[in-house]
Amino acid sequence: MTTTAPRARGTGGTLCQTGAEWVNLAATFGMVLRVERGHWTQQQLADRAGLDRRSIDRLENGHRRPSTVSVWRIARALRPWDSQRDKVALDERLRQAAGRSLVWSNTRPHAGRERVRAELLAEAAGAGPVATEADTIGRLIVADLAAWAAQAG
Repeated sequence: MTTTAPRARGTGGTLCQTGAEWVNLAATFGMVLRVERGHWTQQQLADRAGLDRRSIDRLENGHRRPSTVSVWRIARALRPWDSQRDKVALDERLRQAAGRSLVWSNTRPHAGRERVRAELLAEAAGAGPVATEADTIGRLIVADLAAWAAQAG
């Protein structure tokens, strides 16, 4: 049976079930989070990310599985003045560190952020620019509008 922890200010995620998962998360996600947090206290990061300080502590120590929402909030808080690309790169680094313990939230993905994520992954794989579903749909809409305008004009 999976135990779901109470949510604190929109953190999402569940408690870890095994000691091995705790150790793994603390050694990977927790370490990356502590390094990225730098000189900030857990409370400062929590305030900027809109999370609870105890949630940051639990994430760093591997006692809570990170959710996609909390990871994005943390990435935005740690890179407030950086570009969207830098925020997405940090978000992806934190997601990779969380590995299989990442809890996927039932939220609609942000199209711009997902496009940047696809570009970063393509660059890492050595491929060129990637067309996302949103790009394809956009091209179809523009083509339909152009055809409609040609008929009306």
